[in-house]
Amino acid sequence: MNKGLSGWGVISVDVLALMANRYQSLSPSERRVADFIQRHVDQIVLMPLQVLASKCDTSDATVLRLCRNLGFSGYQDFKSALIPQLLRQGMQLHAGLQQAPEEKQPDNAALALARSLNDMIRSSLLNVDSQALQKAAACIVAAQTVVTIGLAGSAGVARIFTDSLLSIEKKAYCLSDRVEIERLTPCLAKDDVLIGISHSGDTEEVCLAMEKAGDRVAATIGITNFSPSRLQQAAGIVLLTSIPETLLGSYSCISRIVQLALLELLLTYIVPR
Repeated sequence: MNKGLSGWGVISVDVLALMANRYQSLSPSERRVADFIQRHVDQIVLMPLQVLASKCDTSDATVLRLCRNLGFSGYQDFKSALIPQLLRQGMQLHAGLQQAPEEKQPDNAALALARSLNDMIRSSLLNVDSQALQKAAACIVAAQTVVTIGLAGSAGVARIFTDSLLSIEKKAYCLSDRVEIERLTPCLAKDDVLIGISHSGDTEEVCLAMEKAGDRVAATIGITNFSPSRLQQAAGIVLLTSIPETLLGSYSCISRIVQLALLELLLTYIVPR
């Protein structure tokens, strides 16, 4: 029903009204989640799926089922539909990021963003698991083929990283179409490496491909911002970014910039020095 920000265009939906209209058709556990969302709507866009499920004393599957019963493809799609509504209510675009008092002035927006980006990149690069980084690099170096998958914004990151691998003469492919991911990832061989990118760690097609690949390939490497998450659990090697949730979440350019910085660090381990 709703294409959200991940489809071909933005369709304005009053999510809270929609949820109220369909409330009676929801299961008791779904109603519990709906009640929490109604009371804390400004927090939901900054909240990972697992945290919401925990606060409602229910499962991740229940939260996803609620989103799909409301006509959304998943939790990220549901949260994206809330963004215009919250912006109209005065919520700031970079809500969730720490700002010094002087940085909250409109004239200092560039200063605030520059400092926040620097902090997030620095935190992600310095806190990433160095052993996981070295293992990921060794697997990529030894691989016959490296396939990187991602959808929406993660697709752009996957394409850039694939181009970087090709530039150092590493056989690499990027898959960013749902049908291609489902059809081609099962064809990977035992000498191949599969890299899955999902800021939320819950992108269905990416997580499913990683789960199915399992031990069939030399390694599965997950790039995500959340642990625990489905992608973190599916990947043999996990590289985590350190990005506070903002209003746009995975639709923000910030998450992609930090992902690219982390992958650039990975490249320094791959290229002989």
